[in-house]
Amino acid sequence: MGSGGGMATVGFYGAGKAALDSVSEALAMEVEGLGIKVTIVQMGGYNTGLFTTGTTTTEPLAQYQPLRTEMEAMWGDAVTPEPDTAAPVIMELATLPDPPRRLIVGSQSFDHVLEMDQAQADLYRSWEQLSRIAPG
Repeated sequence: MGSGGGMATVGFYGAGKAALDSVSEALAMEVEGLGIKVTIVQMGGYNTGLFTTGTTTTEPLAQYQPLRTEMEAMWGDAVTPEPDTAAPVIMELATLPDPPRRLIVGSQSFDHVLEMDQAQADLYRSWEQLSRIAPG
């Protein structure tokens, strides 16, 4: 889910996810002629401790505390499901004869990704006239 666009405080994390998605998409195209299926599993937030127990190499700045508090309220361990709740989805995916290229895992994540995609499409449409001035 983080690969769909940048989010405050987790820019490098999202960039890594976006790079992995891009490489996985290319791999899927390269191997599909060999009968190999690749699915990019786009996981939602799960209680892994990433946002609440992760360590940093610097001292947190007080100016960022409100943003950290907001992010923890949105993505913290107390509001995210346990990782094992996604296991049935992954197990079913592994049995599919023709799996999807991408699969969003998590109901809230599904809604969030669709909202992000719609917002991006709306932004592009709002500037379509300027975009189409240049050929190419």
